[in-house]
Amino acid sequence: MQEVNHYFANDMKKGYTKYKTIYLPQPIVEAIIINHKFSEEQDKIYLDICFDMVNNIIEKSSFIKNYNKYLDLYAPMSSLYLKKRYNDKYKTHKDFLFLNNIIYVDNSFKGKATYFYLQSIKTYNKLIENRIDILKEDKNFNEELYISYCFRFNIQLDVLDTIKYGDLLNRKNRIYCSWYKIRVPITNKNKSFFVKDYEEDSKFINNAPKHIKKMGSHFRKHFVLDTDKALYHIETQYLNESENASNSEEKQKADNRYFSRICSIRAIENGRNNKSLRFNRNSTNNRLDTNLTNMASDLKPFIVGWENMVYLDLKNSQPVLFNTILKGYFENGTEELKNEIKKYREATLRGKWYETLQDVYNQDRESSKDIWMMIAYSKNASYKDLKSPFKNEFPNIYKIISNIKKTNHKDFAINLQKLESKVFIDTICRKLVEENIIPFSVHDALIVKKEEVRRTKEIMEEVLFEYLGGIPKISKE
Repeated sequence: MQEVNHYFANDMKKGYTKYKTIYLPQPIVEAIIINHKFSEEQDKIYLDICFDMVNNIIEKSSFIKNYNKYLDLYAPMSSLYLKKRYNDKYKTHKDFLFLNNIIYVDNSFKGKATYFYLQSIKTYNKLIENRIDILKEDKNFNEELYISYCFRFNIQLDVLDTIKYGDLLNRKNRIYCSWYKIRVPITNKNKSFFVKDYEEDSKFINNAPKHIKKMGSHFRKHFVLDTDKALYHIETQYLNESENASNSEEKQKADNRYFSRICSIRAIENGRNNKSLRFNRNSTNNRLDTNLTNMASDLKPFIVGWENMVYLDLKNSQPVLFNTILKGYFENGTEELKNEIKKYREATLRGKWYETLQDVYNQDRESSKDIWMMIAYSKNASYKDLKSPFKNEFPNIYKIISNIKKTNHKDFAINLQKLESKVFIDTICRKLVEENIIPFSVHDALIVKKEEVRRTKEIMEEVLFEYLGGIPKISKE
């Protein structure tokens, strides 16, 4: 066994025993390790940073909801974020991962921030095969070398087979499912990026208004998933998607969704000790961003205690909240505009907005939701043909939306998200906490105990009436 790398040496002498646990697909880990062996700058490349960079790219996928579901690939990881996280070690490690085909760059972002993505699993398997073929030319080659090689960093690796259930194991076309559980000693060198987010969240919680402080402490203490059941669910889902994929692109999307979900579940597992639970306020839109807000909605039933909870959701939330902005145009508007706003208001408050778009477009509900996303959140110059029927039906409202997006097409979404946060976090949640009802928040929805549902719904309706002048539809799950 090789000597412990100087990167860890000082901390290990002190008996430093705290670890950061990361879960990554086996081929990606082995591709990183075997390329590290070939690197001419081994001593400058730290495997903990490499693993963390890859983990961040996968985790970012679960934190970003792209409105275009057909682009369901890994979310791009911005170089601006990585530079801030790794400081002077950013470029060396980025270059190592890029030059060895672990990540690739989307050149369409050239001139702005660089964005990085992961390759397909096939790419990593091929990369490993090619490297091993070269190594085998050495008569002293040991096939386990690229695994034991990691111990020079005192990193502990355990292979996990995420699928444990016989009914899944026996499915035809069994998917690749082995992962590494990677335990990395936390040192003075890597502490800055391994625990920085959690420490910043702690500082935010401690300095937040009283109701948010209580929500943050409650979230960290009580938000837990039944990991085994959640994994079984997504593995079943992945098998179905993978087996039904009609081409390589669909298979790749299924892989990406699966890896992202695995990471989101593992981040919640033992999240306090692992410093992977997130609770902070987004500086752009004021939303509370947590592991829950970024978790796939179909994983909610696996929250521990879910059978005693209720999910209260404002239907068509952002279209509904747009009424607050439209109120400012109503008073001095033309009769034509007033009639449009009345029609829009009635449809949204009744929770029938997407059904209204179904009539306009003669499409199903899911397609109508996608169409609304294009209308509301894309650039004014994009999807003009698709927007035309809406423009004909609601010409004045279309003009208002376009004017808001004139300088920056993201402004419409950000304005609505800020309004949503003001309504739910700053008003509804504050009133709830004052009555000792501490909810889990999911942007435009709240999760509370069953015995708290009646009062929670009353407060939601009271606050929404203040903002909208009417009571919108709140669904209960």
